[in-house]
Amino acid sequence: MRVLLFAVVCLWLLLPRPSVAAGFYFRDEEGWFWYQREPEPAPEAPPSPPPPPSAPTSPAVADTAPAGPKPLSAAWLRAHIGAYRDAAIDQPTPENVALYLYLQRVALDKSSRFAAATQRAVQLDPFLDEITQRPTATFAANLTNRQAGEHRDALLRQIAATAGVLFFFRSDCPYCEAQAPLLTLLASRYGFAVLPVSVDGAPLPGGLFPAFRQDRGQAQALGVLATPALFLARPPEALVPLSQGLLSLAQLQERIVLAARQAGWISDEAFTRARPVTTDLTLDLAQLPAQLPDDPSALLRTLRALARTNTLTPAD
Repeated sequence: MRVLLFAVVCLWLLLPRPSVAAGFYFRDEEGWFWYQREPEPAPEAPPSPPPPPSAPTSPAVADTAPAGPKPLSAAWLRAHIGAYRDAAIDQPTPENVALYLYLQRVALDKSSRFAAATQRAVQLDPFLDEITQRPTATFAANLTNRQAGEHRDALLRQIAATAGVLFFFRSDCPYCEAQAPLLTLLASRYGFAVLPVSVDGAPLPGGLFPAFRQDRGQAQALGVLATPALFLARPPEALVPLSQGLLSLAQLQERIVLAARQAGWISDEAFTRARPVTTDLTLDLAQLPAQLPDDPSALLRTLRALARTNTLTPAD
């Protein structure tokens, strides 16, 4: 009997063991700690370093390499000063901060020298001096404004002799009510004829422009989207928009003169005299040559030759 039992045990030991998937009952060798961790991923191999740059085969190849900007030049500072500033902020050691401040001083000194040279260049060339075109002194600016105002008033009376203002309004529009007195002043001061047109067929609450006309589709034809809408009209067919919104008297004067110039009713010279400038300075780009010279001195002479000056005097 013992021999038979021994044979059965030996036979059982020789049988193949069940796999792990057969159940945890057959994994007695793991004991109570049969939970397994996920296998850690294998570390990636570091990338291989790039091969060292090969030496130039001849001195001629090295000479063709592009050279960087000159040290402490404007281009050099623009390319590097930001990095030195960041280093001084991230690691504010005395050396880093002092280095950045030295570079900043170089940039400030260059800026000061450029400003002084700009002032000298402006004084030597009237075309570059803004005082030539518009004085900055208070008494001179007031004189310029007064002369320009006189020319503008004369020009507005000239325009009023052949043109009028078309005024679209609504009876419930407070901005139209505020615009009406200014149009009355414009008519009395310069002689403009004002043609009022009521979009809703009712008069203005204040009683101005009682002899108005009712809109018969003109507003839609002219693209009126908001009131008050103003147009500069020159019979029989010329019509130039001024605004769709409330304008001050100064804005009315300015826009009427500008609209007349754009329509070709006044000359450019007359328009310029109505501006608060003493000299009209422009570059005549129509005479620009097909190719500009590369030499800085020749290029400067070319640009100066294009400068055109139209000096304005009260006699104009």
